[in-house]
Amino acid sequence: MNRATGLAVAAIVVGCSSDPASTGDGFVDSDLPKAADQNADPKVLEISLEAKVTSHGFVTGVATNAAWTYNGTIPGPLLDAKVGDRLIVHFKNSLPEATTVHWHGVRLPAAMDGTMATQKPIEPGATFTYDFTLKDAGLFWYHPHMRSDVQVHSGLYGVIRVRGGSEPEVEREEILVLDDLTLDKDGSIVMELDDESKMMGRGGDALLVNGVGGRTFTWRPGSRVRLRVVNAANGRFFNLALPGHKFRIIGGDAGLFPQPYDSDHILIAPGERWDAIVVPQGTGKLTLTSDPYDQGHDSGKNPALPVATIALAGDAMSPKPLPSSFPSFETLPDRPADQTLVFNEKLVGDGFVFTINDKTYPDVPVIDISNGEVRAFELKNEAEMDHPFHLHGFFFDVVAVNGKPLIPVIRKDTIIVPKKSSVKLVARFDEPGSWMYHCHILEHAEGGMAGEIHVK
Repeated sequence: MNRATGLAVAAIVVGCSSDPASTGDGFVDSDLPKAADQNADPKVLEISLEAKVTSHGFVTGVATNAAWTYNGTIPGPLLDAKVGDRLIVHFKNSLPEATTVHWHGVRLPAAMDGTMATQKPIEPGATFTYDFTLKDAGLFWYHPHMRSDVQVHSGLYGVIRVRGGSEPEVEREEILVLDDLTLDKDGSIVMELDDESKMMGRGGDALLVNGVGGRTFTWRPGSRVRLRVVNAANGRFFNLALPGHKFRIIGGDAGLFPQPYDSDHILIAPGERWDAIVVPQGTGKLTLTSDPYDQGHDSGKNPALPVATIALAGDAMSPKPLPSSFPSFETLPDRPADQTLVFNEKLVGDGFVFTINDKTYPDVPVIDISNGEVRAFELKNEAEMDHPFHLHGFFFDVVAVNGKPLIPVIRKDTIIVPKKSSVKLVARFDEPGSWMYHCHILEHAEGGMAGEIHVK
């Protein structure tokens, strides 16, 4: 897949369901455990969420006794809702340090965004209630926004699935929450921040799907399997491939694409989400891999790594149509850039700093914007590695890459800005408050590559 070029559109019949709670006969849903709803109102999802230290088995036969979890699981419980639902989360911090909960990709009031720009730290033993309405369909996720490089890597992340009125018809849906880490001999997570992890982000060769390594999924040949993927890793770019198969890419951060397209790979940076359909063919077992990708500093020399095993079982199904279109949305027109943000990295003393316009947070100048105003941003990456840019509270339209118009425009909240390249985006800022933007390689954000937008 090359997101710097036009997106190919397959000319086949649409398969679509108008019922957001059901996507076809014999539908098999993700096995992620769902949060228990404490409210009888079908339009309210009210849950209790506790961040706490517990034991977790990332790999078979090894217990990590100091994993950080939401409600005792990694990932935390799946928050399953519909567009327009009210989400109430009674959060308790049982960690040994302060934290917050950020609702990544969700458009919500600034006071609910869970960053240090919008709320005080939730101290150990303290509680906080998050309360907002889910405006958009899509896959979103939640994680801390305080010492996020340490707290997320320790296991604090979970998923929000919001269904809308144009869900694709499939036989199976899998939610894949991707992560990576290194475990010490005693099972503890290696948290050492050496030069490589400062530059590339903490991680390791143990690739996790839904909190465990070596995961096996069982799919029926010929079935339409919807893959809803989120990258919760600190720094690893996953470049997913299923040999002999293509993915129908149907959406991303901001929901379904009006024009789906086919790709051999799903390239997903930290913080991004992609939505795809694959039709498994054959017999026996397949291996979902993360293929080499050069995100910078010779990282493309790394070998392909297994992510999960796909076991094919059952009689093959007859082919059914894949979606070729979804309802369109009105894109924001291209316009001259109002702001230019330049990303870079440099060695200062014994460590690296990551800068925006040669400043580090909190010294990056605040951008003031009037409520309802449309602004265009030119993101220039002068560094030797890719940086995934994330904007809180709003979606943006990606209108150009390296000065060339992107046709069709795609809507996202997190976008890869390739090394020595530029990306232009346009956004409407229609919710007052303080909003952060930053690189979603978490060590980079904590190392200074972040800023704030104040919507008056």
